[in-house]
Amino acid sequence: MKKLLLMLVFAGFVSACGADYLRKESYPEVDGFDIDQEAQIEDSAEHREVVAVLIEYRGALVNKDIGRLKRLIADDYYSNAGTTNTTSDDYGAGELPEVFELLSQHADEVKYDVVLKAVSVDGKKASVDYEYKYAYQYDVDGQPSWDAGVDLNRLEMEQREGDWKIVSGL
Repeated sequence: MKKLLLMLVFAGFVSACGADYLRKESYPEVDGFDIDQEAQIEDSAEHREVVAVLIEYRGALVNKDIGRLKRLIADDYYSNAGTTNTTSDDYGAGELPEVFELLSQHADEVKYDVVLKAVSVDGKKASVDYEYKYAYQYDVDGQPSWDAGVDLNRLEMEQREGDWKIVSGL
C-alpha cells in the first residue's frame, strides 16, 4: 500500500511539473479568439508574440483597419492561394492593397472568429495553424447578403527587425 501511495504522489508531482500550455483563460478579453482544448502549445514568450500577431490580424480584419493590416504584412509577402499546380492565382504584397480596398468598400460587416490549433517557432520563422469561421455582409442591388464559411489556415511569419511579419497565408 505504501508503494502504491508513493507512486501516486510521485505521478502527481511529475504531472504538476509538466509544461504549461496556452489556454483561452490567458486571453479573456479577446473576443472572437479561442484555443482548441486539445492544443498543446507551450506557454512561452515566443509563442505569445506569434499568437499576438494572429489576434491583431483578426482584429484588423474585423475592423477593416487597412493600415494595421499593411503593417502586419512583410514587403515580400507571397501566397499561392492554396494551389500548387498553377501560378495563375498566386499573389504578393503588390496585390494586397486592391484586396484590402475591396474589403473596406464592399463588406458592410465582417465577422472572423479563430480557434488556435498549433504554433511552431524555429528561430526567426514561425507558423500558426488555426480554424476560422467567417461571415461578411455586403450589398447586392440594395439587398443585404451574407457569405459565410469555415476553413483551416496557416499563417507563416518571419521576424524582421524585432517584429513578427506575415509572409504567407492570408
